[in-house]
Amino acid sequence: MVAHSEVLLSKCAQFREQGEFIDVRLKVGEDEFAAHRIVLAANSDYFHAMFAHGMKESYQEVIELRDENISVAAMKIVMDSIYSGEINVNVENVFEVLTAADHIKVTSVVQQCFKYLIQRRLDAQTYCRFIMLADQYGLSDFKEAAERKMASMYREICEKEEFLSDMNVDVLSALLCRDDLRTPSENFVFKSVMQWIKYRKAERLDLGAKVIGAVRLGLVDIKDVVEELDTEEMKAK
Repeated sequence: MVAHSEVLLSKCAQFREQGEFIDVRLKVGEDEFAAHRIVLAANSDYFHAMFAHGMKESYQEVIELRDENISVAAMKIVMDSIYSGEINVNVENVFEVLTAADHIKVTSVVQQCFKYLIQRRLDAQTYCRFIMLADQYGLSDFKEAAERKMASMYREICEKEEFLSDMNVDVLSALLCRDDLRTPSENFVFKSVMQWIKYRKAERLDLGAKVIGAVRLGLVDIKDVVEELDTEEMKAK
């Protein structure tokens, strides 16, 4: 037996397709998407807040989304997902869809994008963005899954340029504290952290204590610690 909620969603999608009971249109660039306020409010925290609190946009027939990062193609996928419960993303469009869904706070679409991404190998910058968004949405399972995947790939990740340029200090600190961090040795971990600090020493030196504090220094060869810290580069302001 088809669930009542599925029937209701299917009917709303049918109304939208036939242009029935449309009471708002969302404008992205030069394109408009017909919708129903009640459906938007039920699926989007952004629109729920807008309509519930009587913001001026809530009375407009056309609401323009001015964020230039929202593409028409991505918005179409988000809107179709809101009315169907399904999503059609691929490697080329998943981040555009995630950006659009995040902007209007459609958690269901954000979750589906995360499910797609967690099945793939990502670079350090993408993992950091993934983890921070998951934390923002309170999606602890996705955050844990991404951190676990990063921990299993630590050696590979930290030997790439993206690790030095894009790794977030909070993500790195949390990663280093994990018991499942896969690495040749704690010396390797310590040296990778020092490389990360030196890459942008001026802005990262003050953050160094937090990151180094996550390293198990008791397992690091003291000679390596002295060699890394007692240099002209580290002493220079």
